[in-house]
Amino acid sequence: MPGITASVPAGVQGLPQPSDNFSRRFRNRGPLILRQIIDPKVLNQWAQDPEHVAQALNNSVQEQKQKEEGFDAAVSLLSITESETLREPLLPVMVAEDTKNFMDNPQFTKKIAMTAREIVTRVLVRPSSSISCDAGSDIYADNNSTKETSAQTAVTTTSSVCICPLCENNHALDSDSDLDPHDSFIRFYYRGHVPPSLYTALQIPALLDSLSLPSDTTPFASAPNKSLMRIWISLAGATTPLHYDRCHGILMQLVGRKRFVVFSHEDTNNLYAYDSIAGPGHASKVRGLGHCFPFVSSSSDKAQELYQQQQQQQQERKHLDENLSEVLERWPKIKYTDPWVIDLEPGDALYTPPGFWHEVTSVDNSISITVPWDMDASELEHVPRHMAF
Repeated sequence: MPGITASVPAGVQGLPQPSDNFSRRFRNRGPLILRQIIDPKVLNQWAQDPEHVAQALNNSVQEQKQKEEGFDAAVSLLSITESETLREPLLPVMVAEDTKNFMDNPQFTKKIAMTAREIVTRVLVRPSSSISCDAGSDIYADNNSTKETSAQTAVTTTSSVCICPLCENNHALDSDSDLDPHDSFIRFYYRGHVPPSLYTALQIPALLDSLSLPSDTTPFASAPNKSLMRIWISLAGATTPLHYDRCHGILMQLVGRKRFVVFSHEDTNNLYAYDSIAGPGHASKVRGLGHCFPFVSSSSDKAQELYQQQQQQQQERKHLDENLSEVLERWPKIKYTDPWVIDLEPGDALYTPPGFWHEVTSVDNSISITVPWDMDASELEHVPRHMAF
């Protein structure tokens, strides 16, 4: 593909072993893919048991409310009336002004309220139409006509054309529209605390031990803080635009697929960062990178995969070339960068170092969690220039 090429970062199957020496070999040097580190039973439960997912979200919200209000749990439970117990809490959900690019900033998103069951119904029980495309038009595929898929990809739709999460949405809203959370064409993003039951099921402490991370925070080391871990639930096509974080982070994929396009901090000067006035200083103006590169299926059905590739190759190449040409026309310095493109399947995880830019797109309806931890004292002495302010 002319203009820009992408590579795949280092990866390991399962949790890193002591011989991998994560701290020296991988930490801060680039993204790292961890393939299939989540118990399939957990994946199946979160993909196929909507009641469990909704209850876990509600329990998490209730627990957090009790912590914030400073009540003793036993006293708090005694004070809750029967009607309050039956009333499902409303959760704050982000809706993007352009229906697809999500940043927690009033310039780009609005907030609406949905119950956990409404969220889960949209994502798992009644998935909204997945967006597909030809080279020149948008098509909303009817999910009812798709084939059944495995438990791990229960919300993945199938189509005879390439999946295009970043295509234009014909149902885009203007900034003054009333946002109806039940509108099946409105993408949303929910961000909340990781449910305690999920934290336990994922064995996150074992993951952190495998990465040789400290269990206690000291002046010279920072342990991951459970209270900063988040769950992210979104519809297909929802994109977090290119940005960087000031901390280390691991994203673990539970349901659906996610695409990352990652850049080193060394590419910062070519990534069109906002000036902190028109937009957040840690974010970029660049959009649509995820759909400048082909989607590679991880299906084990090689014959079917080859057939689909042959059928789609011409139209997909034309479509991707058009997308890339548009990106390079609007942001020409992108051609001087060296991105990584990572497609996560359910059960996979991705480590991203501090200061590394990344765009994240939900290829399917998606559930993920993030595990962040701060830089230690020695790392803070050598932060990239764009993070120094």
